[in-house]
Amino acid sequence: MMRKITLPVIVAIFSFAPVATNAIDDVPPSFDQIIELLDLDPSIKERAMAGEIVTYDREDSMERELAIALVAVIDRPYPEFIEAVRGDRLLQYNQFILDFTRIEGPPDVSKFEGIGYSIEEIGEVRALLEVKPGEQFNLSAEEMEALAELRSNTKGLDDAALIETVNEALRAFLAERLREYQQGGVEAIAPYQRSRNKATSPAEELEAANRAMADMKRTMPNFHNVLENFPGARVQEIEHRFYVFKLSIADRPGFVISHRIYFFGNQFAALAERHIYSPHFYNSLQLVAGVIPEQDKSVVFYGSRTYTDQVAGFASGVKHSAGGKQLAEGITALLEDLRRGVESESAN
Repeated sequence: MMRKITLPVIVAIFSFAPVATNAIDDVPPSFDQIIELLDLDPSIKERAMAGEIVTYDREDSMERELAIALVAVIDRPYPEFIEAVRGDRLLQYNQFILDFTRIEGPPDVSKFEGIGYSIEEIGEVRALLEVKPGEQFNLSAEEMEALAELRSNTKGLDDAALIETVNEALRAFLAERLREYQQGGVEAIAPYQRSRNKATSPAEELEAANRAMADMKRTMPNFHNVLENFPGARVQEIEHRFYVFKLSIADRPGFVISHRIYFFGNQFAALAERHIYSPHFYNSLQLVAGVIPEQDKSVVFYGSRTYTDQVAGFASGVKHSAGGKQLAEGITALLEDLRRGVESESAN
């Protein structure tokens, strides 16, 4: 049964002038050193080793941000856990993902074939065709203009034909957004039109997330450089993957473009994920996770920054408190599912 999601808890190369290095020379600190580096309560290690998923607060970098961090221990040796992470097997344990497509190579629209709304989602399709500037959908002014033109050309179509026509436009939007990001990085992400004279900038949000990653810059400088300066920085051992996830967000279907960055080493692994496009409810997301061995287990340090207009403005303090609590609960439940799945899979 699909779990209702009220805040995004999803769990994230092309360049003009790449700066390449041949190796990643970052050496990970130990569990104890990380606790000290992050200025955390030393009891967190004992609690995590006992099986608790321990959350702790991180400072928000802007008004519309929700930041959360946690530590979890997976009861599987580091090589076994990393093998599960290396493939796409972990995605099967994420109950919020309805479907996903990995986009390999240049993102021409043919790579997005099969992505789209179903006949059961005709209500969402009709709402999309009637879109106006606001928070119902995250779309640029140009995308809204294209949908307005499409609306005038689809009158009289039956539901099946209407859905296919809208899905073709959706695939074109997604392909163009990914192409622009792969060529220009965060700065190239198109804004979401909220009113005639106001837009929300995911680029601004993700740049703020990069600036807030001081801990990562100290502990994994090469990895941080690749994330912050994509597509201009490369490290040979760091892999980039791009996905389109079909998610259920607040009981509504939608399509997210995800950029995931992986490094798998003998003694530590690192993952970063960016949602460079979100369909509604939240604007963008950036998460970073590190994995280190501890005895015969794997320790996961996770931090995410989610940006949503719904916690900004009047009474933002109350909204942040409620939103942060929901986010922590959602991420904890998600990681419980992932941990249970990996531990069960490895045991069999």
